[in-house]
Amino acid sequence: MRQSPAPSTPLLAALATCALGVTWSTTSLAGDKPPDAGESLQVVVGPGGTGLDPLAVPEVRCTEGAPEALCRTVAEMLRRDLTLSFIYAVIPSRSYLVDAQAEPLETPNWSDWNNIGARWLVKAEVKGRGPWDVEFRLFNVVDKTNVRVKEQTFKNEAEAGVKRAVHRFCNGVLEARTGTPGVFDTKIAYSVKVAAGVKSVGTISMDGLERAGIVNNGSINTLPAWGFGSVIYTSFIDGKPELFFGRKKLTRDDGHYRKVAVSPDGSKMVASISYGGQSDLFLLSPDGSVQKNLTNSDADEVSPTFSPDGGEIAFVSNQAGSPQIFVMSAGGGGMRRLTHAGSYNYSPDWGKNGLIVFAGMEDGASDIFTVSKGGEIRRLTQDQGFNKDPSWSPDGRYVTFVSTRSDGSGIYIMSADGRYQLLVAKGGGYGNTAWER
Repeated sequence: MRQSPAPSTPLLAALATCALGVTWSTTSLAGDKPPDAGESLQVVVGPGGTGLDPLAVPEVRCTEGAPEALCRTVAEMLRRDLTLSFIYAVIPSRSYLVDAQAEPLETPNWSDWNNIGARWLVKAEVKGRGPWDVEFRLFNVVDKTNVRVKEQTFKNEAEAGVKRAVHRFCNGVLEARTGTPGVFDTKIAYSVKVAAGVKSVGTISMDGLERAGIVNNGSINTLPAWGFGSVIYTSFIDGKPELFFGRKKLTRDDGHYRKVAVSPDGSKMVASISYGGQSDLFLLSPDGSVQKNLTNSDADEVSPTFSPDGGEIAFVSNQAGSPQIFVMSAGGGGMRRLTHAGSYNYSPDWGKNGLIVFAGMEDGASDIFTVSKGGEIRRLTQDQGFNKDPSWSPDGRYVTFVSTRSDGSGIYIMSADGRYQLLVAKGGGYGNTAWER
């Protein structure tokens, strides 16, 4: 509902505080690095955890003049990806009995790998002085078999292509084991506070090793969302919150724009907009023009997210007195409340698996939960610091989120049930994670 200019409502002010991260560390990340290998591979196992399959990943065979540094990178990436699968536990390399450079790629010494407790084995070989040929293999040590992976041979690759090949092979490993490929070649967008009153937007690879900047213009840039092959975000560069795609401003009126979501087919967007008063959800065309007020209520509606089929939208509304998760049709009808527990629920994201992940705050603590369309709520984090801004992976296997906790603050990835959690980007000031779709 459009209203005459008025101060922001309490919900908008509170959500702005969560979105802009003003209670977070002001540490600059200019020199920040991903966690080192030993630290990054610490997996937090929650209640009810079951064993992971022990997997050996020896050093990569370097042949025909291949550089040792590149081979070490390939080995590190394999170990990180396969740890992030939350299917395998990578056995520390110091316990290996085999000389990786001497053992042929295709013929493992089964007894040596079996004697260290490995049930699975991944090997790789890099050939040449560049561009390089790369071979990967997956073995079942117990059955003494070579398990065929869809993409395991790569030819004539530059360094960037070699890194992509690691992710593609690991995607295939998950497909061979589960029937569904992995998403190790995807990225996570985030906002980060780099100075007082300054936030930038960037992306990080799923393994935490590769970063790229989207915008850092000396202003506040926040609330990234994926669409049209890249990232849409909210920026205050022109004095009020507006939507940008790269350097192109999408908004063209006097509204204050916050979180935006793009439909799965890319045909439309929905954004929370306030025109001087409370915020409603509006349907936008792909070029950013406003088409329709979807909520048109006296309450605040913010943080939209589309269902996997694009037919519904989940969002936050305070029409029940406190921020709760609601759903409605993508056309604006059939609004109903989904969460009936918790005093402050925010940041929903609808996953491919049909579940909506969200953050819930109570007594100063914030945790991550999921809710089904039937209203069944499940907790994913507990007694692990302050957790916020969750986002589903495109396959529905993982959730990324931001956490401040005693054993490391930053961007985490966890399994869909919360059982396994892993720090992939260490540092303060992060917020607003959004996984590439």
